[in-house]
Amino acid sequence: MIAHMKSVIKRSGKEVPFDKEKIRHAINGAFNEIRNTDCSDSAILARVMKYINAYSESNESINVEKIQDIVERVLMEEGYYNVAKAYIRYRYEHELERQKKQQQEFDETIANKLFASNVQNQNANVDEHSFGGRMGEVADEVLREYALNHLMSEMSRNNHLNNEIYIHDLSHYALGDHNCLSIPFDRLLAEGFSTRQTDVRPANSVNTAFQLVAVIFQLQSLMQFGGVSATHLDWTMVP
Repeated sequence: MIAHMKSVIKRSGKEVPFDKEKIRHAINGAFNEIRNTDCSDSAILARVMKYINAYSESNESINVEKIQDIVERVLMEEGYYNVAKAYIRYRYEHELERQKKQQQEFDETIANKLFASNVQNQNANVDEHSFGGRMGEVADEVLREYALNHLMSEMSRNNHLNNEIYIHDLSHYALGDHNCLSIPFDRLLAEGFSTRQTDVRPANSVNTAFQLVAVIFQLQSLMQFGGVSATHLDWTMVP
């Protein structure tokens, strides 16, 4: 019996109690497919448990993939090559089913955003019923999915999906842009600044200064997401 193994880590990252009967059921399923009978060789399960026991000496939990790798190894070592092949196919088909389900859930989320059928109004500055709002929401979903699948460790991804951590502004993770900024208006108005299109000279009047404040706000809001602010505009305008 298992002395130390307490839990199994599922692919989602969720931890569940270890259950030997689930391993027996999977092995029997593979034997049923090839021989139309349950496995009568108790040595197979015993050997699988021996490997798991050895693993448990330094670990209190084991992930699903590790268990399945052990089952495949034992079936091959015992000479049940066709059963091992069936078990490998079983793993592959279940992986395809999981991917299909995930894709369906993602497609439903995209459709909800496109047609504004489940408006959350998560951002007070965005009208999710508008064309731009719906496009932005869809883009955010795609960028979140990309970041989770390609830009972070499996542990971080699973922790985020299980609400153990929360990655703020995940939709902007891939772009590497930032959120919220207090613009240094004092320096920009006194020294001038450059945009991608032109150079802007320093302001020589309060009228010009306020016009440039509007221009800077607009330019910066296009370069990032989230708030942009002037922390002491009254003092900035004194010169």
